Amino acid sequence: MDRALFILISLLSITIVLIFGDALYVGFWYYIAIPLVAFLLTLPFKPHQLFLTGISLVIQLTLITYLYINLTTERPEGLLVLGHLFSLPGLAVGIIATSIYVKSKSKNKYIMLAIGFSGASLGFVINQLIICNTLIYCGKFMSPLISR
Repeated sequence: MDRALFILISLLSITIVLIFGDALYVGFWYYIAIPLVAFLLTLPFKPHQLFLTGISLVIQLTLITYLYINLTTERPEGLLVLGHLFSLPGLAVGIIATSIYVKSKSKNKYIMLAIGFSGASLGFVINQLIICNTLIYCGKFMSPLISR
């Protein structure tokens, strides 16, 4: 069931790209590769029920946020995707760290959902903060969210 939910949730950004177009100008492969790599990262750890679902929710939340920003801005940024791309190592570290943490744990499936979501999002956000404070100007990323 967890793998089916992972795939179903992962189709969300792909569906949005098919309907509205690729607002990040990165190519269709990007929206397939990120969930696929995340899934492959968890395989050696044999994730518990709903762990993958939590990870897929984070991936889709980050992708849809970036898509929404570029779809609704007056002047779409062609390189906005770099902020997302450069934050993927943090997402991967979060996924691997939480996979190691929960490998030996026998927890409730909803706790696994929360741990998967929290670990992946924490890794992505920490990496995003590092990127925004060192390599990339993230004012364009934050301004559409603040002005609404």
